[in-house]
Amino acid sequence: MLTFENVHKSFGSTQALSEVSVRVDRGTVVGLVGHNGAGKSTLMKMALGLVTPDSGEVTVAGKPVTQIGRFGGLIAASFDASALPATWTAATMLSVAGELSGVPSSQVPHMLEKVGLSAAAGKKIGQFSSGMRQRLALAVALVSDPQVLILDEPTNALDPVISHELRGWVTQHAARGGSVLISSHNLQEVEQVADRIVVMHKGHVARDAAIGELLDANSVLVRVDQPATLTQTLNQLGRRVTPLPGGTLRVEAATTDEVGEIAAAQGLVVRELSAERNQLSDIYQLITAEGAAQ
Repeated sequence: MLTFENVHKSFGSTQALSEVSVRVDRGTVVGLVGHNGAGKSTLMKMALGLVTPDSGEVTVAGKPVTQIGRFGGLIAASFDASALPATWTAATMLSVAGELSGVPSSQVPHMLEKVGLSAAAGKKIGQFSSGMRQRLALAVALVSDPQVLILDEPTNALDPVISHELRGWVTQHAARGGSVLISSHNLQEVEQVADRIVVMHKGHVARDAAIGELLDANSVLVRVDQPATLTQTLNQLGRRVTPLPGGTLRVEAATTDEVGEIAAAQGLVVRELSAERNQLSDIYQLITAEGAAQ
């Protein structure tokens, strides 16, 4: 649905993006992560025509962004909530956003209720807290129910309840066939909603993989009644075993089926058996460290 193909961008002598290719297909959520200055915001702004690539192409539904005259219902974004007009009320802001997208004004009260701002509909945005501004920015992005939804740091200043609801909105949007590109430094939030992860480092794509592939540790955690016996057998089979606190063993380059069958053949009682899963934060640090060393 949203495609970046070999895009390059420099600002003066500073190279922001180099040979970046990313796809956000229908029904998927792609998480964009990377340090400040990695090029995430520049890439997302290209999807809206706010930044023009020096070379390469950005397309939405197969059409170049530069040839799309009206984004209403097609693509919407939530960027810097502090940029919302301070003298407007929440209701005015959302009414204008809806009108520009061809959404009837009757949807405004519903959307304000959805993000928890019904009581502040007539309040000026300049009087809003950071969290309230962020909620309104999300409402502006969601009001047109766009085919492509772009969210840049959407959970900034949000309380846990709204953050949880946001994850639900994102997954529901994708389940209906929409496309979502979400950038955040909150890696735990991204890990919970993304189907794919794109790790950016110094303007390049350092890694682009399905979340399951990225976090698969290819190791097993097992706890049995006789860990020494299982360890000896696994070592004989060429498996590397690491003892962990509580009597748990980490078995590398193995599956739960394999370890379970080996334990059963030894007549051992299995107390715990599960595939180990990496954390996105650990993978992110590893990938960016490798990129910095190159």
